[in-house]
Amino acid sequence: MRLFRAFLAAEAGGTGIEFTIIAAGVGLAMLVPLYLVGSMLSEKFEMIAAALKHQNN
Repeated sequence: MRLFRAFLAAEAGGTGIEFTIIAAGVGLAMLVPLYLVGSMLSEKFEMIAAALKHQNN
């Protein structure tokens, strides 16, 4: 029981958890802009591929 209380009282691992929470927040904040940019890039590449197909025919 003493070991369990010492584990709960320890603060050394707190910074690792804080950095994990910050990294998760940054990842979530980047999710929407990257999704939008990715879809716009996909549309552009599809247009280029269609133009190249049309040019080769």
